[in-house]
Amino acid sequence: MRNKAIKYISLVLLGASLTACERVIDLNLPDGSGLPYVDAWITDQPGVQTIKFLKATEYQSQTDAEAIGDAQITVTDVTAGKSYPFTYANGAYNYDAGTDHIGVVGHNYKLSINWKGEQFEATDTLKRSSIIDSLTSEYKEVDGGDKAGYYVKLYAHDPVGAVDFTWIRTYRNGQLNYYVGEMLSADGTFGEGTDNISDGFTFIPPFRDGVTSGDKPYDKGDVVKVLFRSLSKPSYQFMEQVQTQLTNDGLFGKVLTNVPANVFNLQSTSKTKIYGWFGTVAEISATKKVE
Repeated sequence: MRNKAIKYISLVLLGASLTACERVIDLNLPDGSGLPYVDAWITDQPGVQTIKFLKATEYQSQTDAEAIGDAQITVTDVTAGKSYPFTYANGAYNYDAGTDHIGVVGHNYKLSINWKGEQFEATDTLKRSSIIDSLTSEYKEVDGGDKAGYYVKLYAHDPVGAVDFTWIRTYRNGQLNYYVGEMLSADGTFGEGTDNISDGFTFIPPFRDGVTSGDKPYDKGDVVKVLFRSLSKPSYQFMEQVQTQLTNDGLFGKVLTNVPANVFNLQSTSKTKIYGWFGTVAEISATKKVE
């Protein structure tokens, strides 16, 4: 009995020590200069392609990032020898491919930015997509911590050959479903993207069940869309680091680090940098109305 009491007191003291040292501190951080960065994802879909070139605001600022409109931006299909000039309008750079498309699976692409008299470049390869087989839905009563409602399941599989990286996004009635996280797959599993772990098999259960939140299941009549975006290995590793930073919290959270960029200044002696990422993706999707 005495040992149990000691253990209990130890736990109480540990909890007190963790909470007693909490203190609100007002930080007087210097403003610094806004860092320029790009948000550039080119797809294999027809229509308008958009690249954002922005200047980050200060850490404590409540304003949106400022658009940079004085650059010349071009995307080049290196494999096909075609260039696509992007035009600035309404806070972003756009290219309207009409019924055609820029992205082609297997082609290499280069982003070129001419800004303030300096030239910047980034490259990526557009990879094939994994395969969505079907979406199903089933009504479930309250189960443990999960609420009653319709639960949608994703069935997909990895194509044979090579390691295929996939960025999975879920939409509810046309809007990104923020109750479920965006998922990253390597051959239908979780991994570092270095090994061909399960080539050609179905996606594991966490992906199948990951398009529905137990806190907010779907209602009858909801339209659920699951989007697959293929990724090159560098883009997959970039997205992994972004995801880690966004979900990094708690007592044992990792120390924050700078997420890498793939935009390089061709003037090796210049100190000017552009942050962010240029990536190319092939997109496929499946949609289901919950009934």
